[in-house]
Amino acid sequence: MLRIGVAPCSPFSVTDTLLKEAAALARDKGVRLHTHLAETMDEDAFCRERFGCGPVDYMDSLGWLGSDVWYGHGIHLDDAAIASMAATGTGVAHCPTSNARLGAGIARVRDLRDAGVPVGLGVDGSASNERSDLAADVKQALLVARGRGGPEAMTVREALWLGTRGGAQVLGRKDLGSLEPGKCADFAVWNLDGLQFGGADDPVAALVLSGPHRAERVYVGGEAAVLNGQLARADEREIAAAHRVQAARFLD
Repeated sequence: MLRIGVAPCSPFSVTDTLLKEAAALARDKGVRLHTHLAETMDEDAFCRERFGCGPVDYMDSLGWLGSDVWYGHGIHLDDAAIASMAATGTGVAHCPTSNARLGAGIARVRDLRDAGVPVGLGVDGSASNERSDLAADVKQALLVARGRGGPEAMTVREALWLGTRGGAQVLGRKDLGSLEPGKCADFAVWNLDGLQFGGADDPVAALVLSGPHRAERVYVGGEAAVLNGQLARADEREIAAAHRVQAARFLD
């Protein structure tokens, strides 16, 4: 259940030599490459001023395009960059909550999908998404897509696809993302008896649009990780108490 990847934080916090060597290392070991890219307009301006090209062209020059590569964010991409990523199978982890919280922008998910770029969902980190709830980002992905492109820009089922099969595609995992014979038995179960689901004729739309909801049960590899809405193998109150102690250290 553990996968190793080579993942410098961003191409503008490390040298081009490190990026080239990271790509060579990943391909030598047969693992995937990941970094954050095209998250802010400042990043785009810096890249063009420093290297004379956009972020995707810069990464291409370092060997960082391919079906074994995925970028976090991918907000500020022009048509040429999207075409290059589609042609090489380079993926994007769309992080709508983080992007909206930080005011970084709204990714062109409809254009990315239509071009054939693999797109999944991410939550980024706790510094820009305190909840880190992937189900919440399914809803957020739907809302920001429609906010950018209108009511036809994304359906509830496509948003759910991004959080399941889309993520598996971006990670190159053919054993994840759907419930089928031979795949990992990873799935979540929600109780639809609550008031928020009352009168809904489409349970998928109700689940996405009225979310986020705490899962009633979660199974990972067929084994229970959450039962009755609580962690099955740990005490959440103990974890929260330990976390508060550690968090306080940063405030002293």
